[in-house]
Amino acid sequence: MKAFRKTVTRLFFIGVLCASVESYAQGGIQELEKEAFSSLALKDYKSAMPLLNQLFQMAPYDKKYYDSYYKALIEVKSYDTAIALSQYMTRIRKEDLSVWVDKGQAELLKGDKKAAAKTFQAAIELQAGNEFQTNTLAAAFRFLNYPDYEISTYEAYQQKTGNPYAFSYELAVLYDAKGETDKAFEMLLLSLAARPYGMENAKQAMEKVIDNNPKKQKKATTVIARKLKEEPGNYLWRELFTWLQSGKGDKSEQLKDIIRHDTEQGQGGKMVFNWAAEQYQKEEWEHALQALDYLGTLPLQNPLRPSAMQARLDIRQKQLEQTFPVAAENVTKILSEYHTFFTEYPDLKNGKAILGYARTMALYADQPQAAIDTLQACINLPYIPGEIKGEAQLDMGDYQVLVGNVWQAALLYSQVDKSFKEDMLGEEARFRNAKLSYYRGDFEYAQGQLSVLKASTTELIANDALYLSVLITENTPEDKNFEALGHFAKADLLQFRHKYAEADQLLDSLTKAYPDNDLQDDIHLQRAGIAMKMQDYDKAVVQLKIIQEQYGDDVLADDACMRLAEIFEQKYKDNEKARATYENLIIKYPGSSFVQQARARFEALSNPKT
Repeated sequence: MKAFRKTVTRLFFIGVLCASVESYAQGGIQELEKEAFSSLALKDYKSAMPLLNQLFQMAPYDKKYYDSYYKALIEVKSYDTAIALSQYMTRIRKEDLSVWVDKGQAELLKGDKKAAAKTFQAAIELQAGNEFQTNTLAAAFRFLNYPDYEISTYEAYQQKTGNPYAFSYELAVLYDAKGETDKAFEMLLLSLAARPYGMENAKQAMEKVIDNNPKKQKKATTVIARKLKEEPGNYLWRELFTWLQSGKGDKSEQLKDIIRHDTEQGQGGKMVFNWAAEQYQKEEWEHALQALDYLGTLPLQNPLRPSAMQARLDIRQKQLEQTFPVAAENVTKILSEYHTFFTEYPDLKNGKAILGYARTMALYADQPQAAIDTLQACINLPYIPGEIKGEAQLDMGDYQVLVGNVWQAALLYSQVDKSFKEDMLGEEARFRNAKLSYYRGDFEYAQGQLSVLKASTTELIANDALYLSVLITENTPEDKNFEALGHFAKADLLQFRHKYAEADQLLDSLTKAYPDNDLQDDIHLQRAGIAMKMQDYDKAVVQLKIIQEQYGDDVLADDACMRLAEIFEQKYKDNEKARATYENLIIKYPGSSFVQQARARFEALSNPKT
């Protein structure tokens, strides 16, 4: 048998080493990859196999090429070659034990159960006590639906490291899947008691164990209520009990129970506040507001009350910003609530809440000057945190733009840049200054500022700077006539001022006035973004499809594809269309920065139970 395997391995690698690299010389590895993956997507294994062989030869350490080649070999039932391939990988990727699982799976498919079991066990025993390595190995077993081996992987790690609580949450879910629910709950609570910082992981594991099962829900509630009775002062059991109550059934009735428990145990609103926080995290705004309204009835001196009121204002602000069109009476109401809050707690005028108050005035009440005055008063306070002052100055700069004081805006941005030179606020200030130059039509100066920001340590700023820089570069004609780009920048400024209808109208006129301009795909993407802000998703889809159909090879095509998939998934709840669109992005734009995210969503929609 060993001789046979050696022969197969030798034949396989002779084939690899002798494979032609001519296509690489002609088109490069990227072209080869595109051709190979396109053939794979069409299940044309005859065409894909030699290309995948070449890719693996060129970059044997690139897991992507190995994975694709291995999967193709499994699809065409070339098990001996798959075994030889994975055996070779165990030698060049010694830390990656998942390749042992690949080898065992190929042996199993070949019909050699004994060899597969031996390979799987070898992988488990080879663990070095490295958490990442164990996670990778367990994930490989999970993908193949081998829970017993997954359990053995985690238990072997515990023994290796002498840590009985390691991977306890993962093990709890696996024990429950085997019908050992009591053991699962016991492990979760013991682990949480030993590692209180793992509360969020404990909640996630318990949610998976309960899995909407009323009997398990009741059992968990009983177990934790008993713990809470034994140790009423233990915040772990209090928080877990509150969270468990918040997850299922009639939320209004749950809140009544939570208030009753909180009152009986003299918690002073702690349990209610925790319940509200759970609803907040789940974006269950109305339920969170019910709890926060109750907390608002507590005495002013209650230490939880100001935090609860700030959370309430934060939710109301989010609701306002996610609504279109915004009703004037809602704006008036939230401004009144801010005013009441600052009257009750004047010492908190130097916190985050003042930024939300000013934002509402400037962008929704059309009172930018009042917002500027409010923030200036905040900055003048003697005890204001440096970060709040920096954010207030940035926002003041934005509102100065709204009233037409661009030089004052530039000065404010520069002050923040100087005060927070090495901080994210400093980078944000530099980007806003560059954007201000862009709004004013000073594109060459803006380009100089953006060239530095493209290397920003903040990914969002770097990406925004890169987009704006490319936009200016691609639309700088030889005669430096920036007329079209100037109109586009004005439309961008209108969006900044929340004048979406005017911005869309200007962009529409640009499309007609400059039909052959390179800005066309940018215009359609901007119009799609405006439509989404106005919650007109049908119009957004039309604009995004124009980019796909007419500008499918341009730089914004992958962005349009991603947005389209997200609309199908999140707004239309059409998982099939979303899945197909994510797949299209992965195949058509393999080098896109969205590929990893698209692949994760594609896999989630393809395997909803996982």
